[in-house]
Amino acid sequence: MDIRPVYKKLSAFLLPLAAGQLFFSGRAFAGSYTIGEVVNNFILGTQNSQPIFPALCYLFGLFIGVWAIAKLYEHVQNPQQVPIWEFIKKTLVAGCLFGLPIIVEVVHNTFMVNANSSDKGLVVDGWAGATTGGGLDKMVVALMNDSYKPVGNMLMMFCYFAGIVLVIIGIMRLMKSAQEGPRGPGGFGTIMTFLVAGILLSADEMMAVFSRTLFTTSDVDVTANLTFSAGLTAVENDHVMAVISAVLAFVMILGWISFIRGWFIIREVAEGSQQASLMAGMTHLFGGALAINLGPVLNAAQETFGLAAIGVNFS
Repeated sequence: MDIRPVYKKLSAFLLPLAAGQLFFSGRAFAGSYTIGEVVNNFILGTQNSQPIFPALCYLFGLFIGVWAIAKLYEHVQNPQQVPIWEFIKKTLVAGCLFGLPIIVEVVHNTFMVNANSSDKGLVVDGWAGATTGGGLDKMVVALMNDSYKPVGNMLMMFCYFAGIVLVIIGIMRLMKSAQEGPRGPGGFGTIMTFLVAGILLSADEMMAVFSRTLFTTSDVDVTANLTFSAGLTAVENDHVMAVISAVLAFVMILGWISFIRGWFIIREVAEGSQQASLMAGMTHLFGGALAINLGPVLNAAQETFGLAAIGVNFS
């Protein structure tokens, strides 16, 4: 009894429904919005779509469980042609799909810091400066003030959903390996799929680990102070610091994108992809971490070249 055609048809039917629930979840969009408000609307409109993944996995697990029972029946009828191992493997995969929330929690907790600790992720606070009038600097600062936090939240939401999807992919790879044997996906690729899933589910904590590794703290220095401001009025000084803060925020967003992309590259390397390299993945990871910690990086560079007395100090 082969129910794989039914499984494929069920996937083709349910996945578009899931996408529809994800992107059209009932929120009304009307009026004039800023970029940040549009991003926030998207997050609010999709935050209730999380139960879709366990529901889909429950249905897939149900069909795989029926498939496993059919394999057990075939084994009883013809033990020479259908080994009992087929039933055991499919039963394990079905159980993993049924228990997806528990598996996601286990994978997440593998990389999450102590739940009782107050140091659970990056601390970014203390933006400096202010703008007046209608100049280009004010527009740049207004853009980053409006979009920095919403875009950051959207990236964290992407990491969360991507982590869940990778957990599901890892579970399905286990079954594919059982079916195809040596021709199936390698064990190292499956292990890295689960590891990257856990890292993405704990992206903020993982970035804090990188920050503490490089700069001994997860507090990101973003408060700009001009150490040499002779000839500048207080208003002009505020304008300069506000623009510096806006540039820092923009670079931090790029850093997050690079950091997230780096883990996907590492997974591709584990899969044996010829389009990815370990060097590219590590460059994305450390480059993203340095971009997010641009303030401390600039402090270190100025100290190295003896420019601390005339540069910009970040605290």
